[in-house]
Amino acid sequence: MKYILIFIFIIGTVSCSDNEEIILQIGEEFVGSNSKVYFIDSLTVNASTFQFDSLIVSNTNRLLIGTYQDSVFGKIQSKSYLRLVNEIYDIDNDAIYDSIALVLKYDNYFYNDTIPLQQYQVFELTENIEPDEFEYYNTTDIEYGDIPIATKSFYPNPIKEDSLNIEVLDTFGEELFNNIRDNVINDNFEFQDEYNGLAIVANENNTSVIGFAKDSFLRIYYTIEDEDEVIEKTIDITIDPVNTFNQTISDQTETYFDLIVDQETILPSDETDDTCFIQSGIGIVTRIDIPYIKTLNDIPGDGVVVDAKLKFTLKRNTYDKQLHTRDSLRAFIIDKNVFVVKDLITTNGLAIGLIEDENTEFDTDTYVMDIKEFIILKQNETHDVFYLAIYPKNFNDSVDRYIFNGDQASDNLKIKLELTYAIYND
Repeated sequence: MKYILIFIFIIGTVSCSDNEEIILQIGEEFVGSNSKVYFIDSLTVNASTFQFDSLIVSNTNRLLIGTYQDSVFGKIQSKSYLRLVNEIYDIDNDAIYDSIALVLKYDNYFYNDTIPLQQYQVFELTENIEPDEFEYYNTTDIEYGDIPIATKSFYPNPIKEDSLNIEVLDTFGEELFNNIRDNVINDNFEFQDEYNGLAIVANENNTSVIGFAKDSFLRIYYTIEDEDEVIEKTIDITIDPVNTFNQTISDQTETYFDLIVDQETILPSDETDDTCFIQSGIGIVTRIDIPYIKTLNDIPGDGVVVDAKLKFTLKRNTYDKQLHTRDSLRAFIIDKNVFVVKDLITTNGLAIGLIEDENTEFDTDTYVMDIKEFIILKQNETHDVFYLAIYPKNFNDSVDRYIFNGDQASDNLKIKLELTYAIYND
């Protein structure tokens, strides 16, 4: 490789000063040729929003439980369906039942306001937990009874406390204990045949969604009387992580998303107050299209995309400590039918959008993402049309939400592509 001093020429949609110059490390094919490099930052970028009909939530990392009202996204609700697994069936015949509790381990995730009093209820499932076509989806519904076996009102502290202890009715616990002790149930097959599992449901007036670890458990406390003492013992009935999932849905009445009929419904940002959206758990995604990228091919000479950065900025006053955003976002490529083709990658792995500009003047953050591979794909597309979809990490087991400026915002805030394009042999 050799370093060549190249002046940036202004052409068409190029944005730079007359005296601006850059030094690039480029290939040998540029050496001795009539080479030019263009910095282009005014190609059209169309931003819009769509929503997946459902998200796969099989094998997610956490239980996600709660409810809260969002002024933009509507009412968010998440409940957990748990299949239980037991490994202990050998209990002393003289053992005496004491109590039972569901122990939910905090995993440090929470969203929205955790200060007010929250309430959970626990119900017995009335049907087996079974996947729809081999997968669980965020819309999958399992029936459960009308009367709760536990109710817990509490002030959550997911950072400082280890777990939430929910006392379960003794009528449920003692029957379960006796069935194991008296050999009515002798193995896990018989156990799951008798007990379908549990549903944990948040009160509709709650104000937060909280994450719990999947190594939470149902604990039975019992005693055995020895000659000289009373021995306290426990049985921990664990959660089957493969057949435990979250149903996360929203009531979008009188929101922008009330207009969405199916996942092929696209909401252009100029029809949603120059705004585009993301919400995890629910499946709302920002879609990016760069419709005129092939005009690069009209520039005389052999050209190559050297660099392509997408910049997109959070809308002012749409996030805070309660409705917090993450410092990185990801992207995947979709087709016109909103079928996911693949994750967007770079030469260093998965494409990650990072906050690189914390704008104090506008009090907002801007993400920057390398989308060079997407630009090259768009240049070469024929019959298929591809789009970029922006989404956060933990898209299927959180409720994080993002509100971005669209493509018609002011120049400092709008979604923008900054492209470096090199020409040789023109």
